[in-house]
Amino acid sequence: MISNIARLAALAILFGAMAWAVVREGVQASTVASDVGGSGVVGPDSAEVPVPDTLDVLVMLPFGLQVDTLPGGFLPRKTKRLREIALESLHGLECAAEALAFQGIPVKLNVLDEVPDSSGRVALAQRDLVKSDVVIGPLMRENVAVVLPRIDRLKKEHVLLTEQPYRHLERGMHVRQAVASELEAAGVLASMVAAKHDTDNVVLVVTGGSDAALEKHFQATFDAAQRAKWLTPDDSLRHTLLDTVHGSTRSVGALSMRLTPYERNVVVGMAGRNSRSMWAALQTELQMNDSSDVLLYAHPELAEMPFVEGALMEAWKLTLPQTNKVFWSDTARWEGLSVYRNLTGMDPDKYATLAHDALLDVGRRMHPWVSTTSWARPFMWAPSPDSTSWHNTAWDVMRFEALTWKPLDSCATVPPFAPRLFYTEEDSLIPVPDCYQHLFPEAYPDAIKTAPRP
Repeated sequence: MISNIARLAALAILFGAMAWAVVREGVQASTVASDVGGSGVVGPDSAEVPVPDTLDVLVMLPFGLQVDTLPGGFLPRKTKRLREIALESLHGLECAAEALAFQGIPVKLNVLDEVPDSSGRVALAQRDLVKSDVVIGPLMRENVAVVLPRIDRLKKEHVLLTEQPYRHLERGMHVRQAVASELEAAGVLASMVAAKHDTDNVVLVVTGGSDAALEKHFQATFDAAQRAKWLTPDDSLRHTLLDTVHGSTRSVGALSMRLTPYERNVVVGMAGRNSRSMWAALQTELQMNDSSDVLLYAHPELAEMPFVEGALMEAWKLTLPQTNKVFWSDTARWEGLSVYRNLTGMDPDKYATLAHDALLDVGRRMHPWVSTTSWARPFMWAPSPDSTSWHNTAWDVMRFEALTWKPLDSCATVPPFAPRLFYTEEDSLIPVPDCYQHLFPEAYPDAIKTAPRP
């Protein structure tokens, strides 16, 4: 029976061989690219563009090679999942290194395990940092905190593939957060809702959980957009501020009391995966209010929650911002994607896509003449509010239509809301609240228009 030490040694040899294969293939591909460019068929003009030095990239990913196995020889579930993410990210970096090498930029990937050993030490030597041009990773917050003082001391460009807290980001303009900022996503969604539904019944479900900052940012952005439309005293009644219902990470509170069948209801939730129970409760609540017209705007992670039914997502025209989504419709990306398929036997997921595009972005910024194609939407860099780091702000607003995700601008236009009367089984009219009676002049000829919502 193979011991745990033997397994770890085998894994270390395997990952070392993979990293060396990336370096070797990158150098070979760069040689081919330079030969082709010299023949005058393709490639930059060597008289105008100097031959670049090798791009040394230090990569830190959570392989967990020093993690002890559980009884029976199995790895902890968290370690197993982190190792899968690490491999997916590494494969994305491999494909990007090959693409850059073909453009004449040799790439060397120095891959290290970011998970500390049993004594708490990270396998990061000072010489690894000194000779590197850019550092990608670590992914885990606790590991970022360990290595960032050493990175800052040398002012190496630091590309982060996971969203990090403020203290890990605001360290200088050499820091770039490649994963798109969720605060930016909340602002994009709020501006869009305020532009498209400024006279509808917009309700935000506030959980007060781990995504409370997103909820506050959505409300502030929406209210600012509405106040900008107040040119006359009556405009504040027409373009009302955001209505909120206070729930929790497990419930939607009194949401049913805020929904009405006489207006279009725009329900917004900015809570993510930590509020799965809330999203399950919201789905049930909206199903029970089937007489109301509802549009749903949500956190990006709702798209990955399997319990939300596709038919309901389409009925509510679920709309949310997404990032790191491969543009399969663009044939120019197929060649690069086929490299990943040949390497792994599957399509790239969000981790591989982000890592691939992050390394391509590094190459393009260091060598602007490089012509490479990202798999997803190209990064859009903007300085942080304090102008002490760079944030990626590239988000695509998608809507679930025809049982698939589509860009919002390619979806069918939502028809205007048409209010209607409701009747009992005995065919008698259900009374309409006073504030909505003016919508039905035939049934209520003496109704006076009041505030748009009670």
